[in-house]
Amino acid sequence: MNTLRPARLRDPIHCASPGARSAITGFPIPQTPAYAAGFQNPHEWNCRTQHGRQNSPRRRRVESVQVVEVTRDARRVGIGLRDGWQRLVPADWLRGWQPQRFELNGGWTEVVVMGEGPPLVLLPPLPGYKESWLACAGLLAREFRVITFDLRARFAGPPRWDALLDDVTSILSVHAPGRVRLAGHSLGGALAQRWTLAHPERVAALVLSSTFARVTNPRGNWWARFVEQPVVLAGQRLLPDALARPLARHGAARGAWVYDARCDDAVLDFVRFCMRDLAVADARQTVALAIAHDTRATLASLAPPVRIVVGELESVFYLEALAELRALLPRADFVESPGVSHLHLLSSPQWLAERIAEWMRGRT
Repeated sequence: MNTLRPARLRDPIHCASPGARSAITGFPIPQTPAYAAGFQNPHEWNCRTQHGRQNSPRRRRVESVQVVEVTRDARRVGIGLRDGWQRLVPADWLRGWQPQRFELNGGWTEVVVMGEGPPLVLLPPLPGYKESWLACAGLLAREFRVITFDLRARFAGPPRWDALLDDVTSILSVHAPGRVRLAGHSLGGALAQRWTLAHPERVAALVLSSTFARVTNPRGNWWARFVEQPVVLAGQRLLPDALARPLARHGAARGAWVYDARCDDAVLDFVRFCMRDLAVADARQTVALAIAHDTRATLASLAPPVRIVVGELESVFYLEALAELRALLPRADFVESPGVSHLHLLSSPQWLAERIAEWMRGRT
């Protein structure tokens, strides 16, 4: 276990000698300052060595953050959370949640299958943690056979959407070989679009939650994207809980970043855990996929019935993406989750699960 100053925390490793590899990502550790991607945009993190300033007066005055070094299985290609998040969420969310290893091309990921009934596939948002659907999965499993999994974060070469499409096909060939109902949130919605376009005969109905046809940076979004977001990410990732939690509460109360007032401490603590556990290399891969996504030329050909779901308080960025998505899918049904923002799958899971279930019900 290493004790790092919050202001110097990076990927949970310390600077190493040339040629060393990260225990988290398996990739070579850079010998120059690294740039860490957050959930959407990159910002700079600094790395400290284990030498110097450890016993300085200023060092002793700063509350430290304990970072557990995790030896990640080199064959794990899916992103994954280390244990510990379970103590942060309501016990109801954990009922029936039993991840199992699934072999993919080049390695493995984790899949959760729960419930009985028609198959319903839940595709997670950036960076790809299946646990993003944790609050909704149990509710939907009362009526459907829910299938969700960690998205791929390791690729043979640059990140490619084709690899994720192949992963979906492989997992469903085992757990849902027939027609499925498909729901995706944010980046998961982008994957849902692509897989439906590639396999229209396999999808009975589609829910696109707070997703996009492409990533843009609309006018009026500069403050949220280049000031507010980096500040929130840095504070939640680097500061000790005693400081990070009240900052997150304040952000939720005023609707900062993707927070909304319905994000309680369980949601805020869980999201913060995910931020801190996210490895730099994994974030880079999924951000690159989001930036490369563009389905404007083909989206109008989506065959299954589509419902678009958004939070009432979505950011300026997403409002433009929503307008474009609705223009490309003029026949899609549209519903808006009241009083919530982009995290509505965690802050308003009951409402979202009901809207998904009613859209999927009876589709064959």
